[in-house]
Amino acid sequence: MPPRLSRLALPAALVLCAAAGTSLAQEELPLTPPPATVWEGAFGLSASYRPEYAGAAKQIFKVSPALFLRYGRFTITNASGFVTRRADDVVRGLGMDMVRNEQLRLNLALRFDAGRGENTSDALKGLGNIKPTIRARLQASWKLQGPWRAGASWSLDAIHRGGGNFGDVSGGWEQRIAPDTVVSVGSSLSVGAQRYMQSYFGITEEQASRTTYPVFKPGAGVRDVTAYTNLRHDIGSEWIVLGGASTSRLLGQAAASPLTGRKTSWGINAGLARRF
Repeated sequence: MPPRLSRLALPAALVLCAAAGTSLAQEELPLTPPPATVWEGAFGLSASYRPEYAGAAKQIFKVSPALFLRYGRFTITNASGFVTRRADDVVRGLGMDMVRNEQLRLNLALRFDAGRGENTSDALKGLGNIKPTIRARLQASWKLQGPWRAGASWSLDAIHRGGGNFGDVSGGWEQRIAPDTVVSVGSSLSVGAQRYMQSYFGITEEQASRTTYPVFKPGAGVRDVTAYTNLRHDIGSEWIVLGGASTSRLLGQAAASPLTGRKTSWGINAGLARRF
């Protein structure tokens, strides 16, 4: 995908989603208004089994503490999808609702991106590290008819540490299948700008001289397509159980990268948290 086209990809997707929104109707799980109490939160543990990195042939298991806090329009969390009493998505980092109503939510979030260390996997040794950075992520989501939703986001390397920019468009379905249980399924298509694709899937001349990989210089383009399913179950008023599974397929130049050991990958995750 040419650089000019990649710069236009996300705005075009947003326009298309906005056009679809002209026929919006309230869904069965509407966005709820801000709670009467100013503060709310949860803490617990999250576990995941996923690839070592995008395209890796090996999987890793990781357990980490999870924390969520909300104060009015502001949220902070270290775990994506970690929610409390409101029927909405929470994105990792420090977030702020810029627009919020029954049909549209526009959110801006800042989060720490740890980059990628060459010690993450044997397959990355000799490539050097991708520097940690702060990312600014703008996300829009629309409630469509019934249980359907659409979304789009764009993530920037806010302090220009070499990580590059990427984004996605998504669609999904969410339904309460029992009084205390919500299930969601969906899919997304992600794209990366040239710098992002080079950092995470490319091989420079210097990197090639230190490894057995050939030089590979991808341009901007599609990264992958993902399908997922998630479940959220309330245990009384204080505890919540989260679970999910996903599968991804690398596309285009990401799939052709010398670093890609497996084009199709999968992952599972689970979490347990106590609300307060």
